[in-house]
Amino acid sequence: MIGDVTERSYEPLTSADLSMLASAAMRELCAIFDRAAVAGLHRHRLILLALAQGSALHYLDGANGIKDFDVWAFFEAGPAKPFPHRRRWCSDLGPSRFGRHPADAGYSGRRLDLMGRSIEVASDETAEDAVRRWLASRARSAIALRCKPMFCLFPERSFGKRIN
Repeated sequence: MIGDVTERSYEPLTSADLSMLASAAMRELCAIFDRAAVAGLHRHRLILLALAQGSALHYLDGANGIKDFDVWAFFEAGPAKPFPHRRRWCSDLGPSRFGRHPADAGYSGRRLDLMGRSIEVASDETAEDAVRRWLASRARSAIALRCKPMFCLFPERSFGKRIN
């Protein structure tokens, strides 16, 4: 219910919720590009956004519960400096039926955590295949991410598709 303060929300995630998360993540990325110079180098290199970790597992099974929403942005590598991959940006999704986590003081709703990564994309490769290839790598974050499902939020042609 709106305003509930709980560790996890067990409200079901719908396709409309995925659209809301995609829009919120895109707005946050635009703000990041404007204020973070290195991230700004990647403004036109976004290839894929994905819902990940516990919230993606909840979308799949409805039983995991949602502590926060983790969205990963993948950018085609190219600029001399990669997208800041050790950085996590947080924003407030605002009041909703998902309530608020008790540790998120100052937030009116669930937290959206946005992380990003620059990855190589072969000329004959789709964004989804490039991300799958990166997920199979030995990168520490790839190893952690491939333990749970990921669902595409962008590009539109792949919206809602499971990536791993």
